[in-house]
Amino acid sequence: MTTQNAIASASDAFGLSIGNEKIGLYGIDDVRGFSPVDAGNARIEGLYFAQVDRLPNRIVDGNKVRVGLTAQGYPFPAPTGIVDYQLTLPGSADKFSLGLERGQFGSLVISVDGQKALTDNFELHVGLASRRQNRHEGGNYDSFIRAGSLAWRPYSGALIAGFLSSTRTYDDEAAPSIFPGGDYLPPKIRRRDMIGQSWTDRDVGHRTYGALTKLPVGPWWLEAGLFRDERLGYANFTDVYAQMRPDGTTPNRVIVADANNRDRTTSGEVRLIRTFDHGNFAHRLTLSLRAKTGDRRFGGAQRISLGESSLTFADQRPEPVFVYGRDDQDTTSQTTIGLGYAVAQARRFSLDLALSKSRYRKSFDFAAIVDPHAVVEDDPMTGSLTAAVHMTRRLTLYGGHVRGFEEVPAAPAIAVNRGAVPPAIRTRQSEIGLRYAFSPTLNIVAGAFSITKPYFNLDSSSFFRALGASSNKGLEVSLAGSIRPGLTLIAGTVLIDSKISGDAVANGTIGARPIGSVRRRTILNLDWRLDNGSSPLSLDASVESLSARVGNARNSLFAPPRETIDLGLRYRFAIERAKMLVRVQVARAVSTHSGSYPHDLK
Repeated sequence: MTTQNAIASASDAFGLSIGNEKIGLYGIDDVRGFSPVDAGNARIEGLYFAQVDRLPNRIVDGNKVRVGLTAQGYPFPAPTGIVDYQLTLPGSADKFSLGLERGQFGSLVISVDGQKALTDNFELHVGLASRRQNRHEGGNYDSFIRAGSLAWRPYSGALIAGFLSSTRTYDDEAAPSIFPGGDYLPPKIRRRDMIGQSWTDRDVGHRTYGALTKLPVGPWWLEAGLFRDERLGYANFTDVYAQMRPDGTTPNRVIVADANNRDRTTSGEVRLIRTFDHGNFAHRLTLSLRAKTGDRRFGGAQRISLGESSLTFADQRPEPVFVYGRDDQDTTSQTTIGLGYAVAQARRFSLDLALSKSRYRKSFDFAAIVDPHAVVEDDPMTGSLTAAVHMTRRLTLYGGHVRGFEEVPAAPAIAVNRGAVPPAIRTRQSEIGLRYAFSPTLNIVAGAFSITKPYFNLDSSSFFRALGASSNKGLEVSLAGSIRPGLTLIAGTVLIDSKISGDAVANGTIGARPIGSVRRRTILNLDWRLDNGSSPLSLDASVESLSARVGNARNSLFAPPRETIDLGLRYRFAIERAKMLVRVQVARAVSTHSGSYPHDLK
């Protein structure tokens, strides 16, 4: 915990998370305009993992986004990138750490981590965390995390590990979801003013557990993992301000109440890897079997109309009697066999080929329709070809083409068909770029990409369905490394041209750009550890700039551009044998945004 520093650890600007710090152009919710987690592209220690909710930082040390050049050489890449989680595994040394964090508006986090060597090759890790979060939009919530892992290293190079985590988040009052009735932004709302309903306390549980092994087996290398992820929605609420007027009032405020939902998956992968040399060439052969099963219980929500209401004051209403409907259910199964081959010549080139054959089945049982059962099946063939050529000692050219098969996220809470999940879709990505090393510690990466896939969102009737095809074309640049001893720079920008095509665009039902899309994101991170990196004091600064964001389906409303600056410092010291760290950060020390919004982003 005392050594965690995302800026100093990052090798590029594409996305890295360590502990509770994260930097980069991308994250688990957004890679080149799409979510790799929603698409089913999560990994734990490189092994396939079907994720249903965020993993707590007591069980994972962090994650790295594999996209562009960082996906070169990675087995079975995906069009919308891969999020690879690193487990919190114990080492051979006994450790104990205590963390205290005081956050915005008096929020408090207390965390405890310990690891113990039980024998020479058997270690235990335990982590606990308690959070009281006071939100800027009013209200608060409590959460408690319990996590643990065991690691057994029976011989050199071998690892067998198991882990589990349990999270409970409760007393989480629903914040309003605001939908303006015209081309105007909501009025300003004073921070910490609680305008939600006091009885909309959400209560959610999350459990993740599993085991993995990495073993040398003769000339082969065996990697295998089996994981279980469960999200349990004991109580859930969504507070919808529909057709909001410019003064913050709404003619129809609706609370969507839901309970006893469940989303759980069992997933894993077995992988055999053989590496061998032939002359000046290094070869790698990879055989993979990935599989998952999933089942969800959803629907049965109750819509409670509160009628006329306002954002400008706490419009509290009496708690109603909740009457939930029957739940819908769906089950998913997927099996994928993959074969990968890679060849490389040192300081010359690398080439990676992969083919995968999947069998996919999803069945639905809807409680509220006459013919409740529906089945979707598919047997896609997907593949990838990526390569890198070292033009000079400093210059590398890379590129590739990937065809994928991904799942679509469930219909959001505000949809008429809330919780419904469409069938899986076909996707593809092409990219080309270069990397130039200014020095052994500083490099720049620049690339162009194009991603196409079907587009799902809300139509004019708030029904979540396919509205056409989406195409994200963009340019991304990363400058990362050490400028001088103790001074680290991570900077990057991504320019994305996101467009939708189809009948809904042609007839004017929706605009040509997807909701939530931005044209540009730019980041700049600096970490300066004084005395050429040997001082106990380090200073850091993070700058983020976003262009305007599309705010509605017709593309007639945009959230304004914004720029933020975060400032921080670390001071390291010791008391006896205990290493200590004081971390101070002022989030949004500077925050600006335009008071107007553009009407044309073409």
